[in-house]
Amino acid sequence: MRVLRRRGTAPWLALVGMIGALTGFACSEGGDDDVDPPVGGAAGTTMPLPIGSGGVAPGGSGGTVSAAGSGAGVGGGGSGGMSAGSGGTMNPAGTGGAGSGGAGGAGMGGGGAGSGGMGGSAGTGAPMACTGKPGALRGRSEQALMAGGAPRTFVYYAPSTLDKNVPAPIVIVPHGYTMSGAQMFDITKYSALADKEGFVAVFPDGIGAPGPWNVGQGVCGLGAAVMADTDDQSFVTALIDFVEKDQCVDRAHVFMTGFSMGGYFSNETGCQRSEIRAIGPHSGGTHDLSACPQMRKPVIIFHFDSDSLIEYGCGTDARDKWVARNGCMMASPEVVPVDGGSCEYYKGCPADGQVALCTFQVPAAGGGETVPGHAWSGGSQDGEGAGFAIPQTASATELGWAFFKKYGW
Repeated sequence: MRVLRRRGTAPWLALVGMIGALTGFACSEGGDDDVDPPVGGAAGTTMPLPIGSGGVAPGGSGGTVSAAGSGAGVGGGGSGGMSAGSGGTMNPAGTGGAGSGGAGGAGMGGGGAGSGGMGGSAGTGAPMACTGKPGALRGRSEQALMAGGAPRTFVYYAPSTLDKNVPAPIVIVPHGYTMSGAQMFDITKYSALADKEGFVAVFPDGIGAPGPWNVGQGVCGLGAAVMADTDDQSFVTALIDFVEKDQCVDRAHVFMTGFSMGGYFSNETGCQRSEIRAIGPHSGGTHDLSACPQMRKPVIIFHFDSDSLIEYGCGTDARDKWVARNGCMMASPEVVPVDGGSCEYYKGCPADGQVALCTFQVPAAGGGETVPGHAWSGGSQDGEGAGFAIPQTASATELGWAFFKKYGW
């Protein structure tokens, strides 16, 4: 099967002409229902306090630390045990939680007092190292594999300085309709950031008709008209496995940030997969998230307010859906000015569910994009896909990675 690489911009304009009259895809903008945030992490378990024969018994277990890191272990008394109470476990982000160890209990009866149990050690958050990885793929390369019964292609990038046996995060960057992974490589400049921060970046190519990605049913806006029926989640799995064959992977820190239809796909993948730690959809939309497994997700959304293709209301609609799902408060977000716009960080979110919306304005003199307002903020116009970038505004690449590091770690 030949993989389609559609680089032209004219199909976008034809698409607008064909389905511009449709009104069933419109999404309301904003939402003001407050949702009470969930309570923080649960306390650690307590071991029973048996009165026994001076035998060996464990101390209390340490607390299991929630994603908010607030769980506190409660020591339990044993009957003269020598066993140590266990420390805190890692949270989903892989950061160490220091649950307190169980206190040893003095044994009573049965011929004498046993020794007190030892305190449990703190959990560790460092990802486990691995050995024997080839580390042969460095720099940019064009790659192919089979996934979901179909041949798939992608651009792979790993910094030359990356230690093959030290776990590295992954950032997956899916493209928009009529675009390619090669264009996203040039526009986003994620390769330069990977060199600086030490992660692997993957830029997959979509296939299928009429659109590149399977983004789920009932999505906002024009994304519903160009949705594929391909098994793209198998492709995501295969991409992560491909990286791991050559490079030790930090599976607790796999992220996705896509543009346009790739933004829709980022919302869908974040909804469906717990191993995608956080997402950064740009100029996309989503469905109602009702089909997602019960989990929260850190999400930062990017959109130009004058987007003439995927309306800004689809961005605010996605914001509303994630705010409600994660248990944040809609009212009075923290507003942070950025070049050409601002980012709103919603309050009351749990530690594993921060939501932000970055809104940009096209420069008064124009941004040089092909479709008015539909472009990657802070993107490069030096390579392929220049018409899908506005370089004058804040970099969605830099903003997204900073968000991942702060709220997805």
